[in-house]
Amino acid sequence: MRFRLRFLLQEHDLPSGETVLGRSPDCHITIEDPLISRQHARIVVEAGVVTFHDLGSRNGSRINGRPVSGTQVLADQDRVRLGAQELVFFRMETSQFAARSTGAMRLCGRCKTPFPEGPLVCPHCGHAVTAVREEETFPGISVPVRRAWMAQMFGDFMDRALPQGKFAEADRILRRAAEEEEERIAGGEIDAVSLARIAEYALKLALLKRDSQWVCWVLDAYRRARKVPPASVVAELEALSDLTGFPQAVDRLLVVLHAAEAPVAEEHAPQLAALELLAERVSRASSVVTSTTEDPS
Repeated sequence: MRFRLRFLLQEHDLPSGETVLGRSPDCHITIEDPLISRQHARIVVEAGVVTFHDLGSRNGSRINGRPVSGTQVLADQDRVRLGAQELVFFRMETSQFAARSTGAMRLCGRCKTPFPEGPLVCPHCGHAVTAVREEETFPGISVPVRRAWMAQMFGDFMDRALPQGKFAEADRILRRAAEEEEERIAGGEIDAVSLARIAEYALKLALLKRDSQWVCWVLDAYRRARKVPPASVVAELEALSDLTGFPQAVDRLLVVLHAAEAPVAEEHAPQLAALELLAERVSRASSVVTSTTEDPS
């Protein structure tokens, strides 16, 4: 009998003895997730029995959705949640171990979210896996599947971190997502849905911190992409228009959009008009402040 953990499109064999999981590079399995403690948990393999121990982690651990207290024996296909990451535990015969594919993904028929092949239920919505249709499996790891999986993990993490006030951790994960998005924009590979998703979380963080850095990044990202922000992003920008650097950043975006050779698509015209109105309102407010400062009488 052999044992294996699968998560984030990776697989790790569990040797006899102790395996420590956590954020620290000194752990046997290092997981980069700010919600995971430096030494979060350990798994012990002894005499064919595998046990899970939470090491007093800050955010705790869950197995099959239930909080872990003390020591718990792991059963085949148990789902272990550490931070925003979900790991699946497998007990495998040696023959199964040698023949099993390591990169296969499955698409949930109900919530349409990808997850590693193996569990009998979708780890996201609990939908039972029955007969597997060809379109529900992925023979290997394709770029769209990886992006969908990482987008799900990104969203799960941000939805947990922001309400808890974990702004430093949210900022670090957001920077990584923003860097990848910038690389795609620079290569001419613009995904409007992905850009909007990152922009919305960036503006939520900016609103909570009252920090203009992410506001300017969003406006400059749409400028580099030469795209009109969607209505959801424009709505978020209205609450942040008083922050330093906003007038200059929105003006830079409008200059590029107005200079485009092709006219703005009809479905984007309302968002452009709203952005122009917002820029005009900010400019007027700035002029009033300047006038008052120059003429104290």
